[in-house]
Amino acid sequence: MAETEGVVQFGYNLARPGAPLPDDVVRPLLAWRSVLRRLTLVGQSPGRYAGLGYGNISRRVPGGADSFIITASQTSGIAGAGPGELVLIRRVDLRRFRVEAEGALPPSSETMTHAMIYTAGREVNWVLHGHSPEIWENARAAGLPAIGADIGYGSPEMAEAVAALLRDDRERPLAFATLGHRDGVFACGAGAGETGGKLVRVLARCLSLAARSGPADVDVDKPDEAVSASSTAGADSAVGAATSTVAGARVRGEPR
Repeated sequence: MAETEGVVQFGYNLARPGAPLPDDVVRPLLAWRSVLRRLTLVGQSPGRYAGLGYGNISRRVPGGADSFIITASQTSGIAGAGPGELVLIRRVDLRRFRVEAEGALPPSSETMTHAMIYTAGREVNWVLHGHSPEIWENARAAGLPAIGADIGYGSPEMAEAVAALLRDDRERPLAFATLGHRDGVFACGAGAGETGGKLVRVLARCLSLAARSGPADVDVDKPDEAVSASSTAGADSAVGAATSTVAGARVRGEPR
């Protein structure tokens, strides 16, 4: 499985940013980006993926038909990201594998996979993509749906496989692993909280499986299941802090 993290494999036209997006659209996205960074599902580290950034997050633009906002390519290592690190995807041509975008930076290398999720799942408004060795290595044991190991990230084949998965598996929110993209995991759903919560519960279960310290039959959709405290303490702390961050963003209106 040879691949280079962060390489954009689709065509795009990048226009200069237009009118600023509404604060109540941008701030929750940036807050949930902070959640994933605290859990190291999104970030950048010299010891991982040749030091390149990994993970991304997007959301539909409310009332914007097929348009969505996604984090820009190779910005995962920026701690205090703001609207300048986001890209508006206005139109997607799945046949030509090309997008029309607005922003100061190129869109994420996973943009087409996000686009296919939104196209295949009209009820989906949020897509979170992280990298977790614990989830990826324990995906089968945890009973996660998965894209095959022969399908590389950001490719037309990946987009088609994701669309087929969403058609076949109607669970929402849905989390799934990408076995052809090292450590890759996605979660998608109607709301940010339920989508992020799904991903965190999957992480907690896989941490438990990895540590061999919790039951193998934990239901990831029941937060009150008995999962090893040592495995979930970090996740619980990060989610609690992130919930405060999201609430603060909505109340105070301060950019993150």
